[in-house]
Amino acid sequence: MTRRLSLPFAAAVLLTIIAIYSAFSGKAGAEETASVTVGNIEISGAWARAMLPGQPAGGGFLTIVNEGDEADRLVGASSPSAGKVEVHDMKVVNDVMTMRPVEGGLEIPAGAAVALKPGGLHLMFMKVSEPFKDGGAVPLSLEFEKAGKVDVSLPVRKPGEDAGQGMDHSGHGMAH
Repeated sequence: MTRRLSLPFAAAVLLTIIAIYSAFSGKAGAEETASVTVGNIEISGAWARAMLPGQPAGGGFLTIVNEGDEADRLVGASSPSAGKVEVHDMKVVNDVMTMRPVEGGLEIPAGAAVALKPGGLHLMFMKVSEPFKDGGAVPLSLEFEKAGKVDVSLPVRKPGEDAGQGMDHSGHGMAH
């Protein structure tokens, strides 16, 4: 199936791709959040990127460590700040960037860490009514198959204060 994109939509997608490949040269400006542990799962380094006014989707990032002897699976996420939260994966294959939801949950192998970070796996906050503002915080509930529910707060950082990697979701949420 071939889709034709309108010029404004194509421009928005192109700007998003350019922003994803842009590197910011700042250091992490917001303090690291305290780790949260439930069962064998530890969440650390959580943060969200500040959004532009009218931007319908935003990104969130964190590291999940499974200190148990069995794999666990992140099966859901929700936030009162967004109509929907999903784990997405961004990949570049043959110079084509794709961003897709992770189907069936995200496996967290036993004794391993999985990083959700700009340019790869990340949290996608969709249908955001109030853009995330620098200095604010985004409440998030993560649901794991074995560990259960984990509540965390993601401090909001402006671009350039997000560990040096760029990822703009200003055009995301319209289509994949």
